[in-house]
Amino acid sequence: MSANNAILGQTNWRLIDHTRKDRSFTALHSFAMDDTLCTSVGNGLSPATIRAWVHPDTVVLGNLDYKLSNVREGIRFLSDKGYQTYLRVSGGAAVVLDSGVLNLSLILPTMDHFADLNAGYDAMVDLVRQLLTPYGAQVDTGEIKGSYCPGDYDISIDGRKFGGLAQRRRKGAVAVQAFLLVEGLGSERANLIKNFYQRAVRLPSDKHPVIIPDRVASLSEAIGKHITCDRLQTDLAELFRKNSRKLVETQFFPEEIMEFASNLERIQERNPHLTDPYLSGRHPSTEH
Repeated sequence: MSANNAILGQTNWRLIDHTRKDRSFTALHSFAMDDTLCTSVGNGLSPATIRAWVHPDTVVLGNLDYKLSNVREGIRFLSDKGYQTYLRVSGGAAVVLDSGVLNLSLILPTMDHFADLNAGYDAMVDLVRQLLTPYGAQVDTGEIKGSYCPGDYDISIDGRKFGGLAQRRRKGAVAVQAFLLVEGLGSERANLIKNFYQRAVRLPSDKHPVIIPDRVASLSEAIGKHITCDRLQTDLAELFRKNSRKLVETQFFPEEIMEFASNLERIQERNPHLTDPYLSGRHPSTEH
């Protein structure tokens, strides 16, 4: 791999580190950023891109979660627990983001190999395996029943899920996103999502995963070594610096600024609950 100066079949890369942004940079900003990067990669402005990001105390819902009959009570529960809640733009169900969860976005051109729907997923799995090889981790794929946001591309160690994948395709590019539970207790995060569903589900027709908390673990738990998000981000950057012919580390190209603002506005409009006083704990009857 290093002899050819290529990783995942790409010789030129862009690396973006959003793991230390302040709280004003929310998951909605990350979704808008990935859509912006899809446009840039798709039209050739940017090379293939890897972006790492961390958001504190956030729950991201899928479309089916957002349609649950009592979802307002579920979101209110999360708000009372100190979590911001957002509707994602890619597929899947509810997931927890916090300071111990490292998120990765691979933005790849959908020409040739990556035109195939599963190729992007396979590339992300390959990347995660390369990233964790120094830790002796044997990473498996396949649905882990009882986990939150279960899917065919769950990533696990010894039958316990520590991450999951989603993707979003736009013209000319695909963004493949992975969440990796790095630190802390996976079961605590699973319990949070389980309690959300217990409040958000009211009707028999409501569809949601049945969660068994001990089916979820962090990487630190799964391999028996304490790993941090900072450590993995450092490893990620080193992996790409060693295996790229050319690496660009630019946060924003000037041409991307207006695109980002437009994408952010569109995504915010998909989250009407953000302006609901009840869901932020501000009851109109008690305000003066």
